[in-house]
Amino acid sequence: MKINFWAGLMCALVLSVSCREESDRIISHGTTENEGEYTITRSFAEPDGSVDLSSMSSSSKRLRDLLDKAGSGIIHSLGTINITDEQYEEIAAFTNNLTAKDTTQLMKYRTIFSWITKNITYEFNDNDPYAVFKNRKAICQGYSNLLTVMCYSQGIPTMVVNGFLIDPYYGEMGHAWAYTCPDGVWTVSDPTNNGTFPMKPYGQYGHLSPVMADVDIFSDDVATYNYFDRLLNIKEVHASTTAFTVPYSINGFVINSLNPSVALPAEIAELYIGQNIITLGNADENNVGLSRFGHNLEAVYVDEENEVLMDHKGIVYKRNGGAPQLYYIPGGMTFAELLPMEVVEKNTIYNHLNVEEIYFPEGTKRLESFAIEKCPKLKRIYVPADAEVAKNALYNMSNQVEIVRGAPSGITNITMD
Repeated sequence: MKINFWAGLMCALVLSVSCREESDRIISHGTTENEGEYTITRSFAEPDGSVDLSSMSSSSKRLRDLLDKAGSGIIHSLGTINITDEQYEEIAAFTNNLTAKDTTQLMKYRTIFSWITKNITYEFNDNDPYAVFKNRKAICQGYSNLLTVMCYSQGIPTMVVNGFLIDPYYGEMGHAWAYTCPDGVWTVSDPTNNGTFPMKPYGQYGHLSPVMADVDIFSDDVATYNYFDRLLNIKEVHASTTAFTVPYSINGFVINSLNPSVALPAEIAELYIGQNIITLGNADENNVGLSRFGHNLEAVYVDEENEVLMDHKGIVYKRNGGAPQLYYIPGGMTFAELLPMEVVEKNTIYNHLNVEEIYFPEGTKRLESFAIEKCPKLKRIYVPADAEVAKNALYNMSNQVEIVRGAPSGITNITMD
């Protein structure tokens, strides 16, 4: 058994499919709140009976069902693979000669797969496909990259997938492999370990657990959707509107993730998240897409029926089974009113480019060192009178930031640490 290692995040291609009618795209219901003299109605996408991939225990089945619906037409380039035109032409010429006697795509695929498994040695090396082709050495990412290029040169739709190889002794190990579609039939291809399986039934390759795919699955006038972190994810938003209602589903599948890798349209100031979205990315790994690509967002509102996420004053929290856990402060928010947290830990608020004031209400007991860091426009924070503020609680910012004891409406004392 070869132990293969994580190959890194794979970005996606662009796909266009027919757009849905407006009535199919967003079905919404409203919640009404009174704020001062104003009554505000917020609309969220409603459940529509679509398949919820997050309820499936097997990520192989999740991706299988998506690809079965999308078809091989989603693959029309080499995506993020690093190769020059000259390098590609050299590999294509070699592959043309290698498969010259083959009369079907399936025959060509088998010839290519056999050549790679017999001629590439498993060894740490440069994993770009041309380097693998010349050096005949690679780990799993290199095997998959070269297979993809060689198949693509023969008109065989192929994409790289990253995830885990599940071994009964070693557990989960980072791995890369490919999905190919010779003659219109999806095949799961693991050249590193000389394994090739029909995509149906998925039970034959249950030891391969895909986390992300180097291709976009669906696209419409609202957004582009990919397979990321084992979920159907919104990668890019196309709709230009001040208030954007996140759709519930696309092509019969529930959208569970909102983790863009492309900047939101500048017009979007508010997001409305329904029951379906269960993740915005991994905050612990600095992988919340909105933190990088939602700098104009002023508020995010979450449907009260959402069992995983919630909002307070436009700030997103994880319900967390008890005390809500701060998740995401919108990038365009200038005044952030937080829920009380007994201890504000290191990097609770980090690299927020627009926030000017932060209010920590009663119940907040201590701000640890580096609790707030790299917020260039921050002017003041409000903390309870009895809250302890560590010396370096505010770090890597202007030394003119005020620490105010009391609420914004009733300032009682100003101190500077």
